[in-house]
Amino acid sequence: MSFGILRTGDNLESMKKIFMFVNVDWFFLSHRLPVAKAAKKNNIDLSVYSEFTRSHAEKKIDGFNFLESPLSRSSTSILHSIFEFFQAYKIIKRAQPDLIHAVTIKPILALGIIARLTSTPFVGSISGLGPAFSSDTLLKRVRLWVVIRILSFIFDRNEIGVICQNTSDSQVLLSNKVLPKEKILMIPGSGVDIDEFSPLKKVINSEKYILMSSRILFDKGVQEYCEAAEIVKRTIKDDVKFKLSGPIDSISPTSISKSELENLVEKYGIDYLGDNRIDMPGLMASASLFVLPSYYPEGVPKVLLEAAASGVPVITTDHPGCRDAITNQGTGLLVPIKDSKALAKAIIELISDESLSKQMGKQGRLLAEKSFQVSSVVDHHYSLYRRLL
Repeated sequence: MSFGILRTGDNLESMKKIFMFVNVDWFFLSHRLPVAKAAKKNNIDLSVYSEFTRSHAEKKIDGFNFLESPLSRSSTSILHSIFEFFQAYKIIKRAQPDLIHAVTIKPILALGIIARLTSTPFVGSISGLGPAFSSDTLLKRVRLWVVIRILSFIFDRNEIGVICQNTSDSQVLLSNKVLPKEKILMIPGSGVDIDEFSPLKKVINSEKYILMSSRILFDKGVQEYCEAAEIVKRTIKDDVKFKLSGPIDSISPTSISKSELENLVEKYGIDYLGDNRIDMPGLMASASLFVLPSYYPEGVPKVLLEAAASGVPVITTDHPGCRDAITNQGTGLLVPIKDSKALAKAIIELISDESLSKQMGKQGRLLAEKSFQVSSVVDHHYSLYRRLL
């Protein structure tokens, strides 16, 4: 999709009302908050609806409304999903926003139908196509067929836009004839604050360690990371530590339980740092390298952008979203999914060649400055809003 970029602060002619629906609060706060904070500067009355996993006392944050969504990412009952749909429909029908923006597949399906029925301009942000696009069983193939039909219905109109983070997702939509290419806007991830995540945050004289940070899920590659750590420590004598941080997500179908995680880190000698780290910029910048062996349906993992901005070389998988965040052999290395031996080999290669690691880290920082700045992501969002409004 090609159009002029509206810089943050360039107002629309009159105040417009936009409703954004995001699957869950922590995802919104970590990935979409900068977009929401720019609403007032752009003459947008923004309301963000999200499932709340904790209490949010302040309903008005930085000039936008933060409200609890009727949609739950954990509901699997068809009857409950129908109830949620009509609750969301009532919100839209009553408030009549000028535009609806839905982030992740479930909000896109529900709010996309509502936007079509109410003739409301609509933006769908795809942050990885998710389990709905798997087709390894007959039931999943039937589900995929239904999802594609719904998406085709949603996007078969003029006042719509789709934001994709990686080329694989956009190709899936195009190959299934869900929408034409000119309706897709490519934005490489959620962006990163290159001042917050910077090589300057490196802690001097910190211990030598490898870092992985993600939700604690099997398909984020936690098991492979642990197995690779054991191989590395058995192969070389270098006293390198392996650290892991991130929240346990019990709702996800590939969740690793607390007891399973405790067994894993004890067995393989991993230092689990917990979640909600407030020292992530320093922790990231001080790492010798960052590892994400994911085979989860990714958009573009934000942690990979943070690692690049921090000047840290990256090892990740040759997998949609992950491979879009690095230049192979330039800012890091790509390895096959579910291959702890290949992962260990790549780790050994980089920690054994300090000159190569430093060069990759520098190239990663340049890539973040050129392609991943959060200010550019925000500007592209408001350009799209302006075009549809």
